[in-house]
Amino acid sequence: MRITNNIISYNFLNSLNKALERQNEIQEQLADGKAIHRPSDDPIKTIRSLRFNTNLAMNEQFTQNVKDALSWLETTDGALSDLSSIVIRAKELTIEAVGPNPTEAFAAIAQEINGLIDHAVQVANTKIGDRYIFAGQKDKTTPFERRMVDPDPSVTGDEFEAVVYSGDINAISMRIYPGAINPQQDSVNVTGADVFGLTSVKENGQTIYIAKAFDQLLKIKAELEKPNPDVQWLSNQGMAWIDEIHTRILNAQTKIGTRMSMYEMAQNMLEQDNTTITGDISANEDLDMPKAIIDFKTSENVYRSALAVGARIMPASLVDFLK
Repeated sequence: MRITNNIISYNFLNSLNKALERQNEIQEQLADGKAIHRPSDDPIKTIRSLRFNTNLAMNEQFTQNVKDALSWLETTDGALSDLSSIVIRAKELTIEAVGPNPTEAFAAIAQEINGLIDHAVQVANTKIGDRYIFAGQKDKTTPFERRMVDPDPSVTGDEFEAVVYSGDINAISMRIYPGAINPQQDSVNVTGADVFGLTSVKENGQTIYIAKAFDQLLKIKAELEKPNPDVQWLSNQGMAWIDEIHTRILNAQTKIGTRMSMYEMAQNMLEQDNTTITGDISANEDLDMPKAIIDFKTSENVYRSALAVGARIMPASLVDFLK
């Protein structure tokens, strides 16, 4: 086979470029500690890395959902605790009212219960961020309003005071596992209907909903404001209503507590999964630094050797003979 000067030059330059490319590749890896920069570096590891990162992104989204859900549930639990305290105080006042009291005491008790109702309405309108926690999916609208209700404007004297509910009864779900949303598993809220109960009435031909618990407290207050309150009614019906309200609140709080426990367990699992996936990504993508340094030194020596050999084997030119 005839070897020409061009073949010698081509082979030398080709070998030199390969050595330089290898040195540049290792230098790029050493710069950021990553073994993969492009799919061609390692197709199998690239596919594996894509899968790991997809799983991590999904897991991180679920983890954030859990944090949001726990924040919502903790806020709800706090509001329900406040409502429970309000109802307990209303019961104490009603017990006090059924004892031997002068008229002025009834008025004072009615006034305090009136303040408790206002406070309960404020708690019922608790928000997290800009969302009302007891409004169902209509969580941008103030759900509870204490006002006068007029069933029929053409009839005089049929107005009554109530707390009107403007929310709905729909669940707010925050998904924490792959798959379709399960309202029973993924819901984080309790609605005004769950906590207070609802009854419907007509106002100007339109159906509106009033909170049953507030209606009961308002009737107890109204009885106490009478010149001669019916103590027997207060001790029987009034106390039964207060117990009913308290039971409803405690049931809602139990429901919230159960969901909080479920979300806390899910949070622990997701955090463990995040740690595992992050470790898998590191094992798949991170550079074996000691080995890379040795490889870099080796490639550097190969490159320098190629330069030295090239200086000897490259064909002499006419210039070399004119020196």
